[in-house]
Amino acid sequence: MNRRPIIALDFSAWQEVEAFLEKFPSDEKLFVKIGMELFYQEGPEIVRWLKDAGHDVFLDLKLHDIPNTVEKAMRGLAKLGVDITCVHAAGGVRMMEAAMKGLEEGTPEGKKRPLLLAITQLTSTSEEEMHRDQLIDVPLENSVIHYAECAKKAGLDGVVSSAWEVEAIKKAADNDFICLTPGIRPEGTSAGDQTRVVTPARAKEIGSTFIVVGRPITQAVEPYKAYQQIQAEWSQEMNKIEETIAKDLLEIEAVFLNPTQPFTWASGIKSPIYCDNRITMSYPKVRKDIAQGLANKIRQAFPDVQVIAGTATAGIPHAAWVAEILDLPMVYIRSKAKDHGKGNQIEGRIFEGQKMVVIEDLISTGGSVLEASEAAKREGADVLGVAAIFTYELPKGKENFDKSGLPLVTLTNYTTLIEAALQDNYIDEQELSLLKSWKQDPENWLTR
Repeated sequence: MNRRPIIALDFSAWQEVEAFLEKFPSDEKLFVKIGMELFYQEGPEIVRWLKDAGHDVFLDLKLHDIPNTVEKAMRGLAKLGVDITCVHAAGGVRMMEAAMKGLEEGTPEGKKRPLLLAITQLTSTSEEEMHRDQLIDVPLENSVIHYAECAKKAGLDGVVSSAWEVEAIKKAADNDFICLTPGIRPEGTSAGDQTRVVTPARAKEIGSTFIVVGRPITQAVEPYKAYQQIQAEWSQEMNKIEETIAKDLLEIEAVFLNPTQPFTWASGIKSPIYCDNRITMSYPKVRKDIAQGLANKIRQAFPDVQVIAGTATAGIPHAAWVAEILDLPMVYIRSKAKDHGKGNQIEGRIFEGQKMVVIEDLISTGGSVLEASEAAKREGADVLGVAAIFTYELPKGKENFDKSGLPLVTLTNYTTLIEAALQDNYIDEQELSLLKSWKQDPENWLTR
């Protein structure tokens, strides 16, 4: 989800929203924000309409009341199926805890709980105004950090703040704490009524998890073109993940390249590469980057996912870390049913029709993960696709996935890895040529 900027639908009427969305391709699935202006005019039906159209929704009503009232309100909002909602951190820890309780209890069984964020200080609020109007004497950043710490204590998923405070928030909470940042303005556009603004690229560099953009898109002469430009700037840093993960795998020796003395796989194939992603478990930073990268890929490609599955055994730890980040249930799938006990092939609980993404550590021909996916389907899961750390990009693997009809997303791939290996002097140009030739016809490849 967070590869897309969230578009603030700051309109007063349903017709205005329809007219705006008509300027986008009909198959473009957006992430939109509904605030008080639109919700109070059109009510819950506008949310249901947007969700039915396939869009993700941030319902931004900024609840702030006594704990009991907020809890009951959240129980109702959870039934709308929104993806993110929020409260004011100024309501206090007890109120935020009540909000989370209502949201969890109101989420239908088998559905994903919406993310719950806390508003810290509005991006329209200057430090001078905070001192004068709220009688808060500490620096504005201190106030924001304090609210973030309260939200963390209350069990919330993150906060809404300006990008200016993101680094300090993540240092005070943790790196996985969500920071959704309004006040995003492309270079050269007006700040409007915002005071603490940054560009999409700067927000990504700082570490914002989500960004909200309104008028630069909604009031643009060509809204779709403006959206594409902002999306490209916002996702630019994320596109570096393939190279980063490839270099990490080489550095920790999860991948070995030896084109002149090839390895022999269990299938008998002679290979110039050997990959053992189980080694990533021993490197906390690498495994965190992998988990976050997989979570981001899944949010983008499979936004409706409701359960994460890991293939036994190498996919299990990565599935666990990803499920934790996405706050989703997890199961794992054996290659075959046990011959003792209950005879389970799948451990954990799957509900009929539950939308699943299966995580594998690496893809060669894809046979094992596709068999695991079929096992999950037999148990009633709706398998949306497969996510993996690495793919050898073998022709047989592509053929098998094409036949299955299941989409595959990966963090990095063979082509990226061998290019990274050349850049960092793991191989020379002649070895690169040998490595490229192997991918074309691995079963008949011979070194010379």
